[in-house]
Amino acid sequence: MSGRVKKPPAPKRKANGYKMPSPIATGEVIHDVIGKKKWRIGPSIGVGGFGEIYSACDHESSPKKGSLYPFVVKIEPHENGPLFVEKHFYCRNANKDDVAKFMKTRKLSSLGMPTYHGNGSHEYKGEKYRYLVLERYGKDVWSLFKECGRAFPAVTVFQLGLQMLDVLEYIHSRGYVHADIKGANILMGLRKGTENQAYLVDFGLASRVTEKEFKPDPKCAHNGTIEYTSRDAHLGVPTMRGDLEILGYNMLQWLVGELPWEKSLKQPKTVQDMKETLMKNVRANITKQYSNVPEALIKFFEYINTLKPKDIPDYTKCRAFFESYLKSEGKTKTSKLNFSPVKKGKQSRTGKTVVADSDADEGDEEEPIANDKKLNGVTKTKRGGRKPKVVSSSPEVENCENEEPDSEDDTKKKKLKPTVRKPKIVKRKSIEPSVVVKVKKTKLAPKATPPVKKNHVNIATQTSVEKRRKSPRQVSFDSPICEIIGNKKQNISNGSDINSSGDIFDDSFTIEEKKVKPRRKLLSNEEIIIKRVVKKKVTTTVPKTKSWKDAPTVMNGRSPPK
Repeated sequence: MSGRVKKPPAPKRKANGYKMPSPIATGEVIHDVIGKKKWRIGPSIGVGGFGEIYSACDHESSPKKGSLYPFVVKIEPHENGPLFVEKHFYCRNANKDDVAKFMKTRKLSSLGMPTYHGNGSHEYKGEKYRYLVLERYGKDVWSLFKECGRAFPAVTVFQLGLQMLDVLEYIHSRGYVHADIKGANILMGLRKGTENQAYLVDFGLASRVTEKEFKPDPKCAHNGTIEYTSRDAHLGVPTMRGDLEILGYNMLQWLVGELPWEKSLKQPKTVQDMKETLMKNVRANITKQYSNVPEALIKFFEYINTLKPKDIPDYTKCRAFFESYLKSEGKTKTSKLNFSPVKKGKQSRTGKTVVADSDADEGDEEEPIANDKKLNGVTKTKRGGRKPKVVSSSPEVENCENEEPDSEDDTKKKKLKPTVRKPKIVKRKSIEPSVVVKVKKTKLAPKATPPVKKNHVNIATQTSVEKRRKSPRQVSFDSPICEIIGNKKQNISNGSDINSSGDIFDDSFTIEEKKVKPRRKLLSNEEIIIKRVVKKKVTTTVPKTKSWKDAPTVMNGRSPPK
């Protein structure tokens, strides 16, 4: 009996609801019917939000065992939609001839607009896929941003801004907006001669510029990457001025390291309100929060605020803002991009900056220090709040407040020259004046305790030591009944017992002694005396002369006699 054939596992779905493609084997050949080409798939490069990206090469011209893959293939299941949108955008707007014509009219030597090489459908293991073939690029800007410690040199930021302005002008001239500009969608060139050119990719959210009246669309609200989404896109309407605003947010992040709303990304409405607040008075808000933002970027934001929803931006004016800053730094748009980490100075409480590196010459002679001042070296700051480590290999510098004097053991380990005096161990004094705060304690008046009853202990005045702890299962009664029924033999009438106060119970109780013969037959004829509490019969005194006033108002359904 033949066993049942196991079905392949269903492709997983991402959190956004898109179905992810199954892994495709290296060497799989896909046929482009329209372009009449064959593409051979190589190793996977990465997974996107809706599909997977593979390296690829031309199946016929490339060697069979070639490790170089100059192209990429974006693949997604037919059920998804983003690649369908992106494919049609590339077919209409990424033609080589159209890009070359635009570059000629704008006198550009290069343009960060990717060109497409093919598209179509492919069936693999019973599953139908849609694919798009593009040129392969290098690292993305977001990865470079993290490698640089989340800060780019200001010159690099404005160079990238100029390159993205050129791409946006081309896209807008074709009647489209990108709506998802970010570092992860900006890739550096890989071919020789394109290493300093950035390319804007991923047109999955690209849409046509609407000619209708500007009206918020709640269905499309907050589309895009939330930290960079423009104010118009938060309302559900992507615009050309919105693309410039998204670019501005990216440049601000590249300069300062973090946007003000990055801690509230899970609340899109909060992020939207914070952007509205920032852009309402952009100059005052940016200069208040950041000290290293150039004037050129502030003017760029101010210009965006002057645009109306349907206005076509003045790209020449925007370029002038960025080029003016590059000119002041002695750089141009075509200068080599510098992605080296920015050296940041750490400010102390006194306002002095502790520099991370020192340019002191090693050959400088050391001199005795006057007034017992400590010889400081290069201050190497460490993250995590640790104290800076001092290396004594630089000329004489004043004491920094954040540094602590070296101990005697440390000076022995460092093996200083005999000409250098050992610094005195002086306790660090704060420059801030000491303030003595006196706290006045208010004494609360004690509450009055209730009066003590006669021959009765007042429990309210007892301390915790005097109070006896009782088991929760033990039941006790502080009353004469316990003394009468129990085994203790005390004279109650004398009132010698502490808890035998007569005012605890009513006078309706009395003690009676009776001689009773037991019902059961006993061995002896001894009589047993049993003490028990018997309730008295309460007799009410009736007045001798009855009056109708003493009777109830209604008797037997009749009114009282008049």
